[in-house]
Amino acid sequence: MASSQRARASLARGAIPWRRQLPAVLLFGAALALWFSPSIRLTGASSPPRDTPALTALAAQAPNSWSARLQTVEPAGAVRIQILRDGRVIDDFPVRGAGQLVYDDYLLWPATTYQYEVRAIDRAGKPVQDESVDLTTPPQLGTFPRLYAPDSFWNRPIDADAAVDADSAAIVSRALAHYGAGASLATGDDWGRPIAYASTFSLRYPVRCTKFDCNTSVVFRIPRYARPNSGSDHHLVVIDPNSNEELDMWLAEYAAKTDTWSSGGRYVTAVNGWGAMCAAPYRCNGAVAAGFAALGGIVRPEEIAQGHIDHALFITAPFTRKGFAACPATHTDGISEDRAAIPEGARIQLDPAFNIDAQPWPRWEKIIAHAFQTYGGYVGDTGGTLGLLGEARLDRGYDAWSLAGVPPVSALASLPWSQFRVLQLARC
Repeated sequence: MASSQRARASLARGAIPWRRQLPAVLLFGAALALWFSPSIRLTGASSPPRDTPALTALAAQAPNSWSARLQTVEPAGAVRIQILRDGRVIDDFPVRGAGQLVYDDYLLWPATTYQYEVRAIDRAGKPVQDESVDLTTPPQLGTFPRLYAPDSFWNRPIDADAAVDADSAAIVSRALAHYGAGASLATGDDWGRPIAYASTFSLRYPVRCTKFDCNTSVVFRIPRYARPNSGSDHHLVVIDPNSNEELDMWLAEYAAKTDTWSSGGRYVTAVNGWGAMCAAPYRCNGAVAAGFAALGGIVRPEEIAQGHIDHALFITAPFTRKGFAACPATHTDGISEDRAAIPEGARIQLDPAFNIDAQPWPRWEKIIAHAFQTYGGYVGDTGGTLGLLGEARLDRGYDAWSLAGVPPVSALASLPWSQFRVLQLARC
């Protein structure tokens, strides 16, 4: 009994220090809870270092095989946004203050992964946010979309009973077959036709006119990556998918120091319209000599990749008829009065009886030949050589033509130019 009482007394004496320390233990536990709680922020706590990466809000999706949509939020303190694809700046524009940023990019290749980056920059030129995301486009499903209305002259197949012009044999011999050995498809940065796509965030530029049709003002959205070709024509076409319009420029020039655009002639037309600046019997100018929309007949690498071209082709010819614009051309810069010279606006066709598939040609050349049989080609300009126009490489940021299997030098000398025919000509 005495032993039990002594033990209880000893335990009681040992418990006194623990009771005294209990308040301190409770305070320490509360501090730990505050420190690790994700929902509590202590007033006066130090801010994270400036180089701590922010949680990204950038998202990307590919609605089809040739475009992407980026979505993010404009951060506080930013005055300018830069959009980059694979390290290349494709657009640069001021912050609108709308909060949400939705940017559409085009000219992508099917089943390909791209890295996008969105940089937000403050007034001092320093980045306040830098987000990146990878996006993979799906394979191409269906047909690559063509431009202009279904009933546009570019998109109408040639009738089986189409009439041949009385001067066809002479024109083919003198204006086509005579130059056939040097024929080619222009896809380079000098004579290929550059194409750029504007977003709703791309800057609206007043395009100053320097030569022709300067009586109207033109204001159009142009993305930062847009560049004209390096040949003497300096052509550039910008498509605005939101307004369904295209801006065609000849002698286009961008001044980086003043961030301004100018052009010898600049014309706006509908990408779902007729395919020329005006329709017969009217006469009007355009960025190309025949008055056509500048993307009319241009071969795209996606069309070669899919295996068919569903429109007529644009042709340049050295020996063109002076003073004779054949419908649907609305203008001409022809150089010869010889009746064997081919008028701008003339439609030519490869003999439908010619067996293309039996030829030892590369796939891309057979695709072009089939288009010549089904849709034909329109002479749109006077050029130093006989040839077709394709999309230029420079505004893509990558070589889409090599992905489509088209070589850098795409000669068309093997086409049987003597077996073409000129369809019935009608003066416009």
